[in-house]
Amino acid sequence: MLRLDWNLLFTVINLLLLFVLMKIFLFKPVQKILDERQTEADRQFDEAKARQDAADGMKAQYEQSMADIEKQREDTLREVRRNADAEYHRIVEDAQDKAKQIKDDAVAEAENKKTQILKKAEKEIADMVVDAAVKVVGEKEGAAVDSSLYNEFLNKAGDK
Repeated sequence: MLRLDWNLLFTVINLLLLFVLMKIFLFKPVQKILDERQTEADRQFDEAKARQDAADGMKAQYEQSMADIEKQREDTLREVRRNADAEYHRIVEDAQDKAKQIKDDAVAEAENKKTQILKKAEKEIADMVVDAAVKVVGEKEGAAVDSSLYNEFLNKAGDK
């Protein structure tokens, strides 16, 4: 059987006292340190998560701004191409207009020269007719005869 002895009782009391003292002086401070470390680790984890979220947000913002810049670049290029095309067509149209104007001016100048040549030829022919008429008619009073012959020549030449 089991015998109860004072030693056993003191051993149990010592063990209980040792347990209480260890709990007060060892387990509680160690548990407190572990809790503090866990709290610090949780805080650092939360800070890291917040930084990661901020970095992800900045990355998304950066990607969005890059997409916006790319879209602006494409729009600008499209606008520049459209303006260049319009300028090209304007320049070609101006060149065609100038060419047409030069051609029209050349035609008008040719017509003027033709008219001048015809008038000069007509005057020379009229002078020759007058000279011939003077020789044929003789030297009558010349101014009236010259004028009538000239008018008659112009009327016949105009009919042809």
